[in-house]
Amino acid sequence: MNNLLSVKQVAFILKVHPLTIRRYIKEKKLKAVKLGGNIRIMENELENFHKEVDNPTVEKNAFRTYKKIAAKQFTTEDPFLRLQGRAARLKLS
Repeated sequence: MNNLLSVKQVAFILKVHPLTIRRYIKEKKLKAVKLGGNIRIMENELENFHKEVDNPTVEKNAFRTYKKIAAKQFTTEDPFLRLQGRAARLKLS
């Protein structure tokens, strides 16, 4: 038999804030039922949600690629280091 979990219990299991769980329910990422004015999530729905979240997505891989490209070393030829004015005196050792 499936156990029904409260929003607080699911938040504790997933280590997120209860408002995050409510947002997942509102965005239809996590299925829930309303019983007597309380929101309950079935245990198997939580397991299905957890499996979907654990799978790596294309977005994560794209971010990793972007992060590698974004790193740049400053050199003495950079225009940033040739700025003139107050507090623009930077000496490289």
